[in-house]
Amino acid sequence: MSSAGCPTLDNLDDGSTAFLFEAVDLGMEYAKFEDGFVPLATVLGPGGQKHIWKLVGDEDGSWTQEQGVALGREKLHDLDEDAHCVTLIYDGYFTGDGGRTEAVFVEAYQLGRPAGVHMCQRYERRGGDVHLIGNPMLLDDEVPPLVSPDRQPVEYPHLGPEAKEFALGAIAVGIEDVEPEACVVQPFAAVLAEDGSRDLWRLVDDELDPTVGGSLDLGREQLASLDRSTRCAALVWGGDIPDDEDQEGAVFVEAYELGRPAGVRLVQPYRRIDHDRVALLGGPQVLEESEPLVPPVEAPRSEAFARLQEMAARKRS
Repeated sequence: MSSAGCPTLDNLDDGSTAFLFEAVDLGMEYAKFEDGFVPLATVLGPGGQKHIWKLVGDEDGSWTQEQGVALGREKLHDLDEDAHCVTLIYDGYFTGDGGRTEAVFVEAYQLGRPAGVHMCQRYERRGGDVHLIGNPMLLDDEVPPLVSPDRQPVEYPHLGPEAKEFALGAIAVGIEDVEPEACVVQPFAAVLAEDGSRDLWRLVDDELDPTVGGSLDLGREQLASLDRSTRCAALVWGGDIPDDEDQEGAVFVEAYELGRPAGVRLVQPYRRIDHDRVALLGGPQVLEESEPLVPPVEAPRSEAFARLQEMAARKRS
């Protein structure tokens, strides 16, 4: 808080501040279509990835705004993924000098900072439309952190920091690719080169009758011949989570950092919010280890070892 006692955004850097205002805009989008929309949480990843969670505990039950907000606080408190900033978005009422009005409220917290901020955007409904009342108002800049400093982020075996960020970025691309009203992601391969550049290509095994399995086989074949100077490679596809009727769909990624003994297979479950958007159900989950996408190069054998092998072969013959 400033010396004049007015709330400030000093606990948010430029990226987190922009993310906060995006959350306000997102809340207003939902206010236009839903009277008392389901609370949302958004997560800004360290690499710029953005996730949205729709906070519903039981779609068949009757959840109140308070229960949804409480669920959001619980999920964010024990966040099990890397993040730069998080927000909690909910609908409510603001009472001030101008009386009582509807408002979208957003709490934002940048990880590692001592406190978060609380903001609201007032609005009113007229003639079936939503009209803003003034600009967003910063209510408080000493809100308790939404994410616990003692949380234990999930570990991703066989992936270093850069490869981990690359794999999570590939999942984010897959989420963006989820086709409207379907749980389909056309498989694609992604590569992180030695110079830091990134490449992505779609995988279609048969233009007339493409299959996910055939496309993944094609991707494995192409990745197996990559230059060994490549840093990391990934395969991404979409589908359902086996034996889980509650999940609408998921994006899978198989990532391999060259030089490691194995890769890792991850899954990101999601639920559709509307025709064009989905809400992530938690963070990426580790499924299992996987075989290297790029086969390691066998170390050359010494001449002495080769001679010993030759001598042994002669004795056997």
